[in-house]
Amino acid sequence: MSRSIPISESLRRRLADLVAVDTQNPSGDERPVIAKLAAELRALGASAVETFSVERHHAVFAVFGPSPRILVNAHVDTVPASAGYTASPLTLVEREGRLYGLGAADTKGAIAAVLEALAERAQTGRPVNGTGILFSGDEERSNSVLRAFIQSGRGRGFERAIVCEPTRCHVGIRHRGVAAARGTTTSPGGHSSRADSLPAPMVALSRAAVALDAWGRGRRNDGPPGFEGLCLNVAGIDGGVAFNVIPPRATLTVSFRPWPGADVLALHREVEGQARAAAEPDPIAWEVILANPPFATRDLAAFAPLLGNAARGPVDLQFWTEAALLSEAGIDAVVFGPGDIAQAHAADEFVETSQLLAATDAFLQGLP
Repeated sequence: MSRSIPISESLRRRLADLVAVDTQNPSGDERPVIAKLAAELRALGASAVETFSVERHHAVFAVFGPSPRILVNAHVDTVPASAGYTASPLTLVEREGRLYGLGAADTKGAIAAVLEALAERAQTGRPVNGTGILFSGDEERSNSVLRAFIQSGRGRGFERAIVCEPTRCHVGIRHRGVAAARGTTTSPGGHSSRADSLPAPMVALSRAAVALDAWGRGRRNDGPPGFEGLCLNVAGIDGGVAFNVIPPRATLTVSFRPWPGADVLALHREVEGQARAAAEPDPIAWEVILANPPFATRDLAAFAPLLGNAARGPVDLQFWTEAALLSEAGIDAVVFGPGDIAQAHAADEFVETSQLLAATDAFLQGLP
């Protein structure tokens, strides 16, 4: 049982208001929460506030003071609500030191903590300065908004970023990338009585799958301590029609998770080469479908003043975050926020009040 620590009514209200807006990805709508956050950031003294969209996803980008060098990012979208909630997922409920609701940990609790810190700084005559705040959508699926933010040049000039995810207020400094590819091979297909004379797509891709599995097993000792291996996964071979039909087409789907520091595109080329060699003489059409880079903080000491004494020690993370995209773009980053990743996509998602307060204090003390 978590320790119940009282929080201010304003902090509770902020989180309740955020949870109440349905931003489930893809069924929800991010626009109402982005409009609300834009108005609030203006009221809190932002020198510039901009909203933008990427197809059906949305974001607000606010700047406090001139020449901002620090970026704080949290995502507004949530996964779809899991079955099993004991109350409405869009209603914040407090029980025994925990605040329950969809997104409470991932990452609306962090957004509430950032806003509370900004408000308290403004009220005490110490407004935040030299900081950018980005509340963005589509983190849970395609990362389209943050990619557009980087590609647009809006991130130019930022040196460091705090990316909010549920880390129990530890400072996340490393995680794996996420990569996936799809191979396809074809045949004229037809009756199985012709199997001795026609290409067999399922067999060709089965050879590729076995070779890739062996290749992945051979890399299990590669990588830095704590991230050994590539977690190569043969996710599926699809295409069968019936026992007496040669399928005209088959598809192999494979994924892997490169360790921090790995070159994800170079590994993709190795995976493709292994698959093609094993499938010969059958040709494969190969497609990279995901190449999210791994992540590692470059200069952890530079973040110490930004998170204050409320932040806990550095940890490796077992989940992917958009910090990898910012780091790839040249903005050094850490991952930090209230909540536990074990709760993030589960029914009755919650954030502990003690962690919500710790995150608020970290932003209150640490932001310029």
